[in-house]
Parts: sequence; C-alpha cells; structure tokens
Amino acid sequence: MADLYSGQMLSAVTDMSYGILAIVPKYADGTPITDFEDVIITENGRELKAWDSIARYMASFADTDGDDIANVPAYYSTTHGRKLVDTSRSPLALLKNPNKFTAVYAGLLAVAVLLIVLVVLLIRKLVKKARRRAA
Repeated sequence: MADLYSGQMLSAVTDMSYGILAIVPKYADGTPITDFEDVIITENGRELKAWDSIARYMASFADTDGDDIANVPAYYSTTHGRKLVDTSRSPLALLKNPNKFTAVYAGLLAVAVLLIVLVVLLIRKLVKKARRRAA
C-alpha cells in the first residue's frame, strides 16, 4: 500500500537509477497499474490517507506493557525471508539481469579487445616485413 504521491513517483526510481532499479506496481493478478486514480482506497466517499491507515493499524496492536500505548509485536522484528540481499561478487550473479549500461560496457569492452587484436596483428605484420627487408 502506498499513498497516491508515492505511487505516482515510482517511475522516477527507474529514471533516477538509470534503469538499474525498476519498480512496477501491479494488481493482485499481476497486471501493471497504469492509472493510480483507479486504485485509490476510499472510506465514506473520501480518500483514505496512508498516515491514517498506518495509525489505525498501529493502534490495533495490544498494549503489552500497560502504558496505554500499543506495542509493536515481536513478529515485526525480522523480515521473515521477504528481503533478500545478494552480496555475491560472482560475474554471473552480477550479470544475470543486465540493463542498458551493461550492454554499453560490454560493447566498449568488445571494441577495446578488437582494437588490441588488430594492433597486435599489425605489429606482427610490420615485424615480419622488417625481418624480410633485413634478410
């Protein structure tokens, strides 16, 4: 769940990360959301604000220490495997989801290798020519 502003700003993540990150909000069936105005949650004909829904959710927790303030359950102290961080430095892991910058880098690398090969072949040809003249 997100408020309207945050939902509309999700496309900026892709732009600001130059395509490295892509966030596509979707309906439960997997269809991408194209118009956030269609998915606004309303209550009594008015938009339900994100801060209000969070405050209501927090208030629904039990007061376990008797201070008249709801306490967040211990369940929320871990991610339960929902947030996975891949710290692998393996080239295959780094290149499994390439973006346009990976393609540009690979192209530049291929051009550099090709130039090195051509220079080596040219030098070999010139050395052979010089040896023939010397002989």
